Amino acid sequence: MARKKPLKDQVVVVTGASSGLGRAVARLAGRRGAKVVVTARNSEALDACVREIEAFGSEALAVPADCTVQDEVAQVVEQAVDRFGRIDTYVANAIVTVYAETYRYEADELRRIMDVNFFGQIYGYWAALPHLRESKGTFLSVQSALAYRGIPLQGGYCASKGALRNFFESARVELMKAGWGVDISVVHPGAINTPQFDRDRQKIGKQPQPVPPIYQPEPFADAVVHCCEHPIRELPLGWGAQKLMWGQKLSPRAGDAMLLRMGWKGQHTDEDKPLDAPDNLFETMPGDPGAHGRFDSQSRDSTAWTSLRLRRWLVGAAVVGAAALAGSAERTRRSGLLR
Repeated sequence: MARKKPLKDQVVVVTGASSGLGRAVARLAGRRGAKVVVTARNSEALDACVREIEAFGSEALAVPADCTVQDEVAQVVEQAVDRFGRIDTYVANAIVTVYAETYRYEADELRRIMDVNFFGQIYGYWAALPHLRESKGTFLSVQSALAYRGIPLQGGYCASKGALRNFFESARVELMKAGWGVDISVVHPGAINTPQFDRDRQKIGKQPQPVPPIYQPEPFADAVVHCCEHPIRELPLGWGAQKLMWGQKLSPRAGDAMLLRMGWKGQHTDEDKPLDAPDNLFETMPGDPGAHGRFDSQSRDSTAWTSLRLRRWLVGAAVVGAAALAGSAERTRRSGLLR
């Protein structure tokens, strides 16, 4: 792993920065001194994000773009380099989804999910890579614990995240062989309280919700920003994500049984929602949604599991210290027996 610049010396590009996790990542990177380029389809929300970053005393640039259009993604990268001279970290984060059983998707809906979630990141990787080679920077792919486990009503989303995981595993080894000093860091968030659940297309007639435990975007943003300076190969965010990934490895059949029982009701509230409610699948929705969704009262402000993962040297030191104390106690006991 090439040594990365301190965040205050970095230029960071964040996609999907108009709301949710991307908004929280952009804001936190700016608060910690990075120069931030934010991109999404929603110009109004991007401008608000820039104002938030500038209020922290940092510099920011908004570049509206649709990540499914390769030329527009290339323009984001070009404008970032024109304004700030380089790119040190590219955070690929934009997503869409459709809540529906797999047999109820229309072909254009599934294609759009793949275009945004998969190709949107790939276009960013291709466009940013030459500049990341120059800076020995990091491509940070925001994926999902659902890259490891498909769940009902989210087949398209899960497929797109699984495709990303395998693509970037291939890319990581290729970059190692090339010796360019570019790192690929992948984060797998669990459930986040973001505005997406009011903006997703759904065919279930109910208000979608994240599957508990639900976290606010800020603790996950903190982990993403950590990876800008200290890239981690793969990092589950939140205990829910880690538990799902371990469960899938230990017993996929048990996961099937659990999802058969809880996989539908866990993904929506009891609130009815029209099937033709506005959504952002093909077109952006007006207004500035911010970083948080409607589930503030149910969301956790911190994640002890992820904090431990990020500070595992503390855990290691505690284990070593405990072993040393145990050894000392044993030596004392034996010394007493010998007297």
